[in-house]
Amino acid sequence: MMPCWSLGWQRWLGGFLILAVLGLSVALIIVAVKANSKACKDGLLAEEECHGVTRLLEIQLTQAREGLLRTEVQAATCNETVVTLLASLEMEKAQSQEWLSKREEFRGEIEELKHKLQNASAEVERLRKGTETSSKKKEIASASSSEALSPLVVSVHLLLAFVALLA
Repeated sequence: MMPCWSLGWQRWLGGFLILAVLGLSVALIIVAVKANSKACKDGLLAEEECHGVTRLLEIQLTQAREGLLRTEVQAATCNETVVTLLASLEMEKAQSQEWLSKREEFRGEIEELKHKLQNASAEVERLRKGTETSSKKKEIASASSSEALSPLVVSVHLLLAFVALLA
């Protein structure tokens, strides 16, 4: 009985394998039909298009990031320039204030020098008048002394003439 029993079992196994192969074949045919269907092909095209758009968007994002980085670098450079210019402006303001202060100081000195020059001019004028008066007095004194010396000069000349005659 055993050999019969083993034959039945193999038949059942063979039948089951045939059914399994048939089932898998039908499933494979269904999958192949669906895979080659218009909807599946459209889905694949949509997926490829989506991948293309995604790549394009990634490239644009990369370019935008690079542009942003360049803009940030430019902004940092501009900020440094602004800080430098503000410091320079403050230095110029301080120097300008110093020059204005010196200008006012020089104006005061100029006014003081003008006043001293006016005083010196007045003193020169006073001294000149005093010198003219003194010169006139000297001329008058010189003229009067020459008039006073005239008889003496005549006497000296006469004495010299007399000595010359005696010699």
